Amino acid sequence: MKMTKSDKNVQFKPLTQEQLNAIEHLLQGKSDSAVAEAVNVARTTIWEWRNRNPVFIAELNRQRAQLWDEARERLKALANRALDVVEQQLGSSDPKIALAAAKHIMQGTRLLGDVSLPVGGPTTPEGVIMEELRKEARREIEAKSDPRFRALDLFGDEKEHEVEAFAQSRLKEALAEAGLS
Repeated sequence: MKMTKSDKNVQFKPLTQEQLNAIEHLLQGKSDSAVAEAVNVARTTIWEWRNRNPVFIAELNRQRAQLWDEARERLKALANRALDVVEQQLGSSDPKIALAAAKHIMQGTRLLGDVSLPVGGPTTPEGVIMEELRKEARREIEAKSDPRFRALDLFGDEKEHEVEAFAQSRLKEALAEAGLS
């Protein structure tokens, strides 16, 4: 996302301790109900934070990405030892063990399906808001377009430029509405 000079000066209301605690519990895989009970707020409050609070969403996404990065580094450190075990199993006289080892090798080289886990989502409040504005822009542009051409999506790049321009034009107003300016 391109930020203008004025966007860089946007001040965000910091997360409360309850919100930070809620993020910690969500990262542990707890349900909204369990998180709400743990931080002593209503379940609907947790839902609102997760779905409508750009600062909360961005921090949750940022911490998720950090967790995945740490896990990825741990996996890299274990990879050689794991490969040694798989290599030993590949040479096993038991066909089931050898086949299981071969399957792991195929998956590891992505020859047998995608084994990556997508981690995503914007990690800044502006990014969260822009993602929503882009969705809104696509819906509006789609509604205005000729139904005969919708399925064909003939104007892909042109439409994406229009979507981006629409989202950028509404960013300042959306930040203000979210209490983030």
